[in-house]
Amino acid sequence: MRSVTLAGTTLETSRLGLGCADLFRLPSRAQRRRLLDSAYEAGIRHFDVAPMYGLGAAEREVGAFAQQHRGGVVVATKFGIVPTPAARLVGVVQGPARRLMERRPELRRRLQSSAPGPGAGSAGGLLYSAEGYDAAAARRSLHRSLRELRVEAVDLFLLHDPAPGSVRSDDVCSYLGEAQTAGQIVTWGIAGEAEPTVSVVESLPVSPPVIQMRDDIFGRALERLPSGVRSARITFGAVGAAVGRIVGHVASDARVRRSWHDAVGRDCGDPEVVAGLLLRLAARANPSGVVLFSSIRPERVRQAAAALGSDGTEDLQLFAALVHEELQTSRPRVESTR
Repeated sequence: MRSVTLAGTTLETSRLGLGCADLFRLPSRAQRRRLLDSAYEAGIRHFDVAPMYGLGAAEREVGAFAQQHRGGVVVATKFGIVPTPAARLVGVVQGPARRLMERRPELRRRLQSSAPGPGAGSAGGLLYSAEGYDAAAARRSLHRSLRELRVEAVDLFLLHDPAPGSVRSDDVCSYLGEAQTAGQIVTWGIAGEAEPTVSVVESLPVSPPVIQMRDDIFGRALERLPSGVRSARITFGAVGAAVGRIVGHVASDARVRRSWHDAVGRDCGDPEVVAGLLLRLAARANPSGVVLFSSIRPERVRQAAAALGSDGTEDLQLFAALVHEELQTSRPRVESTR
């Protein structure tokens, strides 16, 4: 897989990154390690994690994996949202809980939709808390992450889903610069949904070296960044809701499915085909950055990596044109699932 050096930084990483928010949907440590190993074998060198993932346990496992490939992978982590003591307690027994949810998909869907962060209902408030976006919170979180990941420096340290007005900008930017000079982080940035992320970026006294934000074929979020911002870009969410919307449209009518197949040369009623096309489009939209992809199935991770190695753009152009003509006019609101 082709690698990139994130603009303005010294981080060399892979074009495709693995998002680890769902890692602990796999109930056993062996399964989780198999997924991470499969990603590495497929050429993925970028792994995105956060203190809240896995109810506080994900950083430790990703760190143990990274230790086996010392210097060969880039690990991004975040600060601002942390698991509560109650969440960490649940995390101790989450293996059996995950196995229960695998047997009861309706329970898993309910928890995933109700607890993506501290502001998402009663479940979110019980499991996660907003630690803040100032120097003190950043320092505490960085020291915890260094310990959990078992590294001397975090490759990429991101403000996690900051809301407009929530960042003590001079304070935190000054601290992050000091941590970078001290060799505790390689670089830093902001990660979040498009609209609030753009607002926070505009409020900062300096442009963050890296911006990580949701962007898909319907959102075109990268186009909303101010023209003067030269930050390296990492995108996520290219597949998620978009693949369901496109496949639902194409597969619902045999004539539509045939016409799309004739135009693109691929079965666009097949979710795996559409996922590959969407990832390639995301990579084309962000040619010098990273596209994050998330799955708990090793075979899908391998397929995603293979898709980014595909040559040619004609099928992408035809596919994008059909999406624009038949689906772009209505744009449903997308909820965060991170």
